[in-house]
Amino acid sequence: MIESAGRKFLELLEVHRSALYTVACQGGTPNVAETALQRGIRSAFRQYVRNQAPRDDQMPWLVEHINAELGEMSVSAAPVAELPMPADVWARLAAAIQIEAATLGGADEQSMLAYDPLLAPRKNTGADEPIEGLNLSPWTRFVIATAIVLFIGIVATIILTTHHAVPSTMPAATSTSPATAPATPVLSTRP
Repeated sequence: MIESAGRKFLELLEVHRSALYTVACQGGTPNVAETALQRGIRSAFRQYVRNQAPRDDQMPWLVEHINAELGEMSVSAAPVAELPMPADVWARLAAAIQIEAATLGGADEQSMLAYDPLLAPRKNTGADEPIEGLNLSPWTRFVIATAIVLFIGIVATIILTTHHAVPSTMPAATSTSPATAPATPVLSTRP
């Protein structure tokens, strides 16, 4: 699998994510911190794709980009404790890198990230959509189908056992042999 520039950049950020978030939180509010973090990291990614990033220690280079976005709110003193980056901020930052990779490289494999199922749109389950298959589990469908077959079998059995055969209206077949023919008495009509 060919790793894209975006994936390599995110792996670089993964190592320093708490430290980068701590630097961005110097701006005060979480909204300002996230905005500075996203803008700074996106500008750093543009340089990274153009091979303008430093090769050895990249943390000061990333901090420089975030401080440039913070402007006069940036603090040069080192913070006392690192703040862990929240998962939703990290997800939005990863999505921002993915968008930046798409705008820089189009559909180029070198700059595009792989499909991320967490960022995929979710299916709308509104009430106006028709319900397909009555939304039943396979076991419930089996039980309903079995009950229908049994019901039809019971009704057919009742009809066949209580139904009387209609006598046939055709005359009985007569035999032409004299030995088996019954003797018929001849009645005379004389007085």
